[in-house]
Amino acid sequence: MFFKKFWKKSPPDIKDTPKEQQSSQDHLSVIIQNFWQQVKKSEQSLNELELIDIMENINKLLDENQLDVIAEITVGDTKKHKIIFTADGKIDRFEYVMEISRQAPDLQFFEVEAFRQRINNVDTFVIKSKESSFSLGATDLLIQYKESYRKISIGIMLAKTVPEDMVKQAETMALIYLDHLLGEYDFAIRVESIEFLKTDQNAATVPANQFVTIFDRLWKEDLKHTGVLNAQEDQWIVFELMDLKMLVHRNEAANSLVGHENYCYALNVIVDIDSKETLSAVYELEDAINLALRADERGIHCQNSFSQGVRNMLWHVGNKHSALQLVQQITNRYNTLSVKIECEFDPFWRQYLRWVECHQA
Repeated sequence: MFFKKFWKKSPPDIKDTPKEQQSSQDHLSVIIQNFWQQVKKSEQSLNELELIDIMENINKLLDENQLDVIAEITVGDTKKHKIIFTADGKIDRFEYVMEISRQAPDLQFFEVEAFRQRINNVDTFVIKSKESSFSLGATDLLIQYKESYRKISIGIMLAKTVPEDMVKQAETMALIYLDHLLGEYDFAIRVESIEFLKTDQNAATVPANQFVTIFDRLWKEDLKHTGVLNAQEDQWIVFELMDLKMLVHRNEAANSLVGHENYCYALNVIVDIDSKETLSAVYELEDAINLALRADERGIHCQNSFSQGVRNMLWHVGNKHSALQLVQQITNRYNTLSVKIECEFDPFWRQYLRWVECHQA
């Protein structure tokens, strides 16, 4: 039995926490560690409870630690229980889900999973309305799809008659269905846009139960997002954005990792350039950072841009804290340069894909 969606979260009480501390990676790490210490301390007693009571207790601990995510409980694959952490549709809490799961200790009775995964029973899965007898199954949704900005855009047609007063509810149910079909993370990150279309019997569509295979093929084979960090040489293309007076170098080798859950942080190293000597030092800095991040697959060099005397170098990394420490250590050796380091949670790879339509490889 899978318990979920019973838990109603109250808004986190963060008014007494300094704003700068709320966004601090160190602060987030501390409260996550505190949460896991409490779970580990009470693990034996939690294990003796019913699933619904385990869920309520763990969610209470999440609330107390101001971690605005939800824990759902099911039977484990290798242990007695599995805790699934979900953002429940809040994209701005994906970082919390990933960090909580990444920092999870080894527990005796519980395994841990980030995000709601795809359903297994695609052909028989049905979503039912709570207010009426209306339901949606695998063949009730017809899908159109296309590549868009190196992601996948979806058009949805409803293959069954929907009462006029239920159209909005049916559309909401369709989105929930796709979330279950593709999984919480893939549905949020890999889908560029969704549009509800009028039903057209002559349109080229596929039923929802056939779409998952097509979706994965599009992502990996057509869009080349293989999820593998290529050992091959970087593949740089160069183009100029005339309206911005900017020169951009984009590494097409990084395309393989777009949307990958292990490379969700965009790390920018921004340097002022005022001479040839400075530019030469920046090239050395860039090579040193690149070598260090690629050595153990911590990150990949994605893009460089140059505008108005400023060079912005972009990497995507997995562990924000360790990557920042490493890059700071390297930049400290180049104390003649004016360097600014920024790192933000960007699972959408917005910076890398920003100008993807301007110049295709």
